[in-house]
Amino acid sequence: MEETIELRELMGIILKRKWLIIVITIFCLLLGTAYSLYFVTPEYQSSTTLMVNGSKGINAGDLAASFDLGSINLSQKLVVTYSEIVKSRIVLEQVISQLELDYTYTELLKKTSAQQVGSTEILRISVTSTDPDEAGQIANTISSVFIKEVMRILKVNNVEIIDEAIPMYKPINMRTTLNIAISAVLGIMLGVFLAFLLEYLDHTIKTEEDVEKYLGVSVIGAIPDYSKEMKSMGV
Repeated sequence: MEETIELRELMGIILKRKWLIIVITIFCLLLGTAYSLYFVTPEYQSSTTLMVNGSKGINAGDLAASFDLGSINLSQKLVVTYSEIVKSRIVLEQVISQLELDYTYTELLKKTSAQQVGSTEILRISVTSTDPDEAGQIANTISSVFIKEVMRILKVNNVEIIDEAIPMYKPINMRTTLNIAISAVLGIMLGVFLAFLLEYLDHTIKTEEDVEKYLGVSVIGAIPDYSKEMKSMGV
């Protein structure tokens, strides 16, 4: 019974201050929408994929040898090693120089990722930029410089491009619907919190129940208020 009464009181507080909750929710919605549309800089990502063949260029007996288990394991390990070479200074600084980019090595490194695709022998190089065409151009240049450096350093030719990067014109960081939904949830939570906070800070006695609750005494009489009725009668 006590739990039912407490739940009813909580719902009563929410309903009593529903306009406060609605206003705060709308404000948060407008704030979240404005942030998504006007304060988030769109970023675009382009990727290129490369195949690493562990036995290519390494005295292989025949074509079938390149598909045995040992060769595949070697290729997978090479992908991890090659992903670090992609992000090395010797590769990225050449890319900056060739494309005459206004980036430092550290800035370009933050925009570049190289990782193995699952447990395969495929290496994906991705570049993020505020310019979709620039992202694609950088990704392709990194892959070509990387292949050249692998041949120079390791004396092997075991990397081939599967797919070249193309400009992707859909931003990867513009999640307007998600931001609006989060703003709405935060607005409701903030509104409900303020409603309960105001109720907690309000110690005025308004009803007979308040007298019994806060003063611990029973109400034995009440003076009726006829002011509204008298006004309606023109008195």
